[in-house]
Amino acid sequence: MLFLLKYIRYIILTAAVLLAILLYSFTVNQFTNLNVAYIELGQNYAIIALALIYLSLIITPIYFVFPQLPFKSVAIKSRRALGVSAFLFALIHALLEFFKVFGGLSNLKYLQGIYLLAYLLGLVALLILVAMTATSFNYAVKKMGKYWKILHRFIYLAGILIVIHVLIIGSDFANFFEFESLMYLAALMFLLILQAFRIDACFVRKYPTLKPKLIFSILSVLIFLASIVLYYFKTH
Repeated sequence: MLFLLKYIRYIILTAAVLLAILLYSFTVNQFTNLNVAYIELGQNYAIIALALIYLSLIITPIYFVFPQLPFKSVAIKSRRALGVSAFLFALIHALLEFFKVFGGLSNLKYLQGIYLLAYLLGLVALLILVAMTATSFNYAVKKMGKYWKILHRFIYLAGILIVIHVLIIGSDFANFFEFESLMYLAALMFLLILQAFRIDACFVRKYPTLKPKLIFSILSVLIFLASIVLYYFKTH
């Protein structure tokens, strides 16, 4: 346990770099057509980045709702490394998709409408991850003080932008009612429900007489999910 607590960040970052290299090597060697390989790589890096962001977001609320779960200190300490690893995979995904699949700057003139919005949202989310990665070190935490937490709360905004980005151009959402799409939405719903309990606890601490307890949190979750569904059907 002490070993994990001391080295968990190094373990995660090393594993992320090795996975990124091995995935690239394996995929490029698997396909004879490099264009197909780049498409496959772009999708796989995106999925891994999304999974890492999800893990970094769910650690705090899941231990808040289920405090008896083991390895809490290790999981809490791993969040920064998960975020940096997510940035690594998101950056590679963005570079592959833009320069290898999309065709680079020369094709920007063809990017219009809803797809232009999707790329812009993805870019903003990536810039948030850049800022968080650049300030993920202990030195930055000490120098920034309370502003460090404020900056790193922008991960929630990045998460929302990524969800919309994925809904617009993600191949896994070509059919909204396929098992894979529903699985992703179920995972998102689980995260939002856990966050709702945290938000509710915050409300109750500030306003002890607030009842029923989860009214604002649950409504926020439902409104957000309804917005996603309506947005999807409007754009497809």
